[in-house]
Amino acid sequence: MLSPVPTRTDPQSGTPSVAPSSRATLWRLVRYVRPWIGVLALAVVCAGAYSVARAGRAWILKPLFDDVILPGSAAAEGLTGPDIGALVDDVLGRGDDAGGAPAAEREAATGGEPALATDAEREALAAQVRESLPRVLWAALLIVLVLPVAHLGQLYLSQYVLGRVLVDLQQDLCAKLLRLPLRFHHGTSRGDVLSRVTNDTQRAHVALDHILVDVLQSGIALAVGVVLLLWISWQLSLALAVVTPILAGAIALFGRAIRKSARRRQETQGDVTQRLVQILSGIKVIKAFSAERVEEQSFERDNLRLFRRGMRVVRGRALARATVEGLNNTIGIAVVLVGAAVVVQGLWGLTLGSLAAYFFVMQTTYRPVKDLTKGWTRLMEALPSADRFFELLDRESDLADTDGALGFDGVQQGIRVRDLSFSYGREPVLDHIDLDVPAGQTVALVGRTGSGKTTLIDLLLRFHEPDDGHIEVDGVDLHQLRREAWLSRVAVVTQDAFLFPGSIADNIRYGRPGATDEDVARAARAAHVDEFVGDLPDGFATDVGEGGARLSGGQRQRVTIARAILRDPDVLFFDEATSALDAKSEQFVQEAIEALLEGRTVFVIAHRLSTIRGADRIVVLDKGRVVESGTHDELMARPGGAYLELASVDAR
Repeated sequence: MLSPVPTRTDPQSGTPSVAPSSRATLWRLVRYVRPWIGVLALAVVCAGAYSVARAGRAWILKPLFDDVILPGSAAAEGLTGPDIGALVDDVLGRGDDAGGAPAAEREAATGGEPALATDAEREALAAQVRESLPRVLWAALLIVLVLPVAHLGQLYLSQYVLGRVLVDLQQDLCAKLLRLPLRFHHGTSRGDVLSRVTNDTQRAHVALDHILVDVLQSGIALAVGVVLLLWISWQLSLALAVVTPILAGAIALFGRAIRKSARRRQETQGDVTQRLVQILSGIKVIKAFSAERVEEQSFERDNLRLFRRGMRVVRGRALARATVEGLNNTIGIAVVLVGAAVVVQGLWGLTLGSLAAYFFVMQTTYRPVKDLTKGWTRLMEALPSADRFFELLDRESDLADTDGALGFDGVQQGIRVRDLSFSYGREPVLDHIDLDVPAGQTVALVGRTGSGKTTLIDLLLRFHEPDDGHIEVDGVDLHQLRREAWLSRVAVVTQDAFLFPGSIADNIRYGRPGATDEDVARAARAAHVDEFVGDLPDGFATDVGEGGARLSGGQRQRVTIARAILRDPDVLFFDEATSALDAKSEQFVQEAIEALLEGRTVFVIAHRLSTIRGADRIVVLDKGRVVESGTHDELMARPGGAYLELASVDAR
């Protein structure tokens, strides 16, 4: 009966999708090696030389036994028994003894006792030893020299390739995260994203490590060992091959089980990371409500579930190794017993030296079999992480520009929103919005939380594409403009005054990376940043800390406004830029905003209506629709109007 195709659930849409096959995932991972294929080829050559040298180290036992040790022992003892005589005859290539009588006849003549070798036989044996020993020593010396050099080349070059591949993996993932639409970032938990960025990327790299180191190099060593075993005794090797399907089947069976368990473990890893992110994000609330123990117990539950799923992977890995270990030990014992019987019976041309070499080559080959098993199980364990990595990499990025997209030099006529609708799911967030904003005007968007103000700004910034309707700039659909050209002429100041790690000057210059120090200073003066920078020990070089933690809220906001001023945009977006500030900070920020507004098209979102009284037009949104529009005075003069109600609430 056919087994069902494994599926996974898309974390955003919730719909099931077919899980990629192991072969497809492996191929995509291996493709990351292509830029470094030359270095990898050298690593493979070194791995082959290392494998040949290791196998040769075991094979050298054959001439050492057959051509040196046994003939040398016979010459020293001066004896020729049935076995020694046969060995001497084999070594010297003759069937009769020095006196012309067969060795068996000489033994019979002495009543079955071992016969003394003649002086000529002993001298011939000694000569054979003197001739063979230098060859064996030179071969041993070559092996000793090749082993460390080849091993060094194999390790260094393979790790170089893996290191560069890790850089490429992380670079691709970073680039993808930067290009994913806001819909993804808003709809996916930070814990899941962090788990994919950290754990899954590292494990995907580990999977490639197992391919290049354990699987590829062990495969080369195994192939070399098999060739040498066939050369020493193809009959014994064919007998040994009978159990190979059993070994391969066991490895494949455990590999599938491990991959299934590993995928569940990685999904749980994302849950644990998300739990930790929530704890760190809400630490003030947790402490305020004395909920430390509750959160600790919740984290413990998730952590124990991760432990249990991780142990399933460990159990499968341990069972696979134990099974292979048992099969290999059984095979080793069987080879010794069968080989000894063959030597005693004089079958297959197998000598004592051949048997010793065969056994030690087999033992040398056992290590790559063991490494191959470990590598394969580890690879199956790491593949689910590679799947998750590629799932993120395969997500649809921001909508690409259309063919023939136009450039943008600034707003000349105005911005028009026509019949615009948008939803994040089933319920519409914006419902058939119409809005005309002439160039150079300031439009304020007000309304209750959830009325669609921020979503409208996001659509104007092309963070999303509308479900229906159009946004036009100077009569051209925004979708027809090159996204980069449009965004290069706009600036955003949000309620969350986010600053990047670095100095104050670096954060202001973020709006225009090539700006001079004089440009930065002018923008800082316009935004009243200079009023507090002078009190800082390092001035503009002061490090703001993570997220601007070393500055107050008002100071951070003024830096972000200076950043926007330096950009010199045509269109400005203010998203509740003063709602989190005290009265004094708000005054400074408001003055900075007024310095920025002149001659620009501006969209302002504000909860404090006092900050937008001077707007050219105020648009009131409610449940995704425009319910009122006009100046402050016009809207205040409408009895029972939505704006009047908001103003009365704001005045309390």
